[in-house]
Amino acid sequence: MKDDRGPWYLLTGVVLGIAVGLFYSWVISPVEYVNTSPSDLRAEYKDQYRALVAMAYLYNEDLQRAQERLDLLDDADVAQNLAEQAQRYLASGRDSQAAQALGLLAVAIGRGADQQEIPTPIPK
Repeated sequence: MKDDRGPWYLLTGVVLGIAVGLFYSWVISPVEYVNTSPSDLRAEYKDQYRALVAMAYLYNEDLQRAQERLDLLDDADVAQNLAEQAQRYLASGRDSQAAQALGLLAVAIGRGADQQEIPTPIPK
């Protein structure tokens, strides 16, 4: 028995499979992120997170807790990111209290990094 369908039935099956898979994953059962790390956030949400941490620091002045919270973002230079965000807030006319909190936290973290003790070698 000779089959003259050609490759079209295979191509149709692949296209329908992709379409059904996309429909299922986007409409019926989309991915929901729950309890993710702050380092997985988009840039604007990281900015909100930094602003909230800075406002909490302004309220309770707990530098260690603020540093621990900001470490969750996995930023290379935390103080620099805070200072840049404070400048962006001021330039765009956003909340000046948040910009002040970000600036104060950047200074406190920068000062804390400068005042760390340098271990001295023990003489033999």
